[in-house]
Amino acid sequence: MFLSVALMFFSIPHTLEDFAAGEPAEAGVPAAVLSLVVATVLALQALGLYWIGRRQRKGLVAHLAVSLFWPVAAGVAQLPTILGGGQYRSGFISVLFVGGILVVGTLLFVATLFAVREGSPT
Repeated sequence: MFLSVALMFFSIPHTLEDFAAGEPAEAGVPAAVLSLVVATVLALQALGLYWIGRRQRKGLVAHLAVSLFWPVAAGVAQLPTILGGGQYRSGFISVLFVGGILVVGTLLFVATLFAVREGSPT
């Protein structure tokens, strides 16, 4: 599941940047709560990869959840600021992280839906 690993490639540095920029505090979310949510989603994603490797259908279910979470969360939290114009955080690389989450997360969701329809665990 290349797309799942690619999603981690964008979501992990974006999340680290969120914390470095003080996003949780600005949004009124305690950093401990957000870090627990992020750790849970990443653990589910890794577990989903493991299950897919073992050809278990629950790996697809895990990836459906993960592939919905990352793009929705990034889109809701970041797109208004990015589309509002002006400099977004570190510029291009910060926008690339968000764009990567949106594109790769959507592709992962679609690919996982096709796999579920086929009844294939991989």
